[in-house]
Amino acid sequence: MILLAFGVFLTALLHLVAAVPSLKARVKAATGERAYGPVFGLASLAGIAVIVLGWRASDFVFIYDPPEWGRHANFLLTLIAFICLGIFIFRGRLRQRLRFPMAYAAIFWASGHLLANGDLASLILFGGFFAYALAHLVIGTANGVKPSPEVREGHDLISVVIGIALYGVMAQLHGVLIGVPVFQLG
Repeated sequence: MILLAFGVFLTALLHLVAAVPSLKARVKAATGERAYGPVFGLASLAGIAVIVLGWRASDFVFIYDPPEWGRHANFLLTLIAFICLGIFIFRGRLRQRLRFPMAYAAIFWASGHLLANGDLASLILFGGFFAYALAHLVIGTANGVKPSPEVREGHDLISVVIGIALYGVMAQLHGVLIGVPVFQLG
């Protein structure tokens, strides 16, 4: 569980840098403008790898009984999360309106999974990401963070379609990647 908690903490801390423009500028200056993106990407992948390893190494420790409807709510909330992810990826008007679509994606994803799972590892992972996303919203708003002003025509529709497609892909690969199948047939 410690490895999982460390991975969540590391990933959250890394991503909170973007919520503080002055800190992000210092990190960019230290790594170099061109290297920042690749370094940030590699550090993010490392954090996710630590989370996955920590998740797979965690024993099941019961904390609470999720509501019977929680699994169904999770399907809907996770779909909304993936649509928010699509909105984050593309540069449409929806991205301007939501302002922090990735934080909203994390909130919906975490909320759904907390309604469907009642074990300690889930509480650490999803509760940690929920807390991170709320912190990102508060800190980003307080620091005046806004998405790129660039808006591209047609990206709103593309972002929703891609979000739904990514949801479908993840639903199919969830068992392979996470170790927990979304649908159990038979």
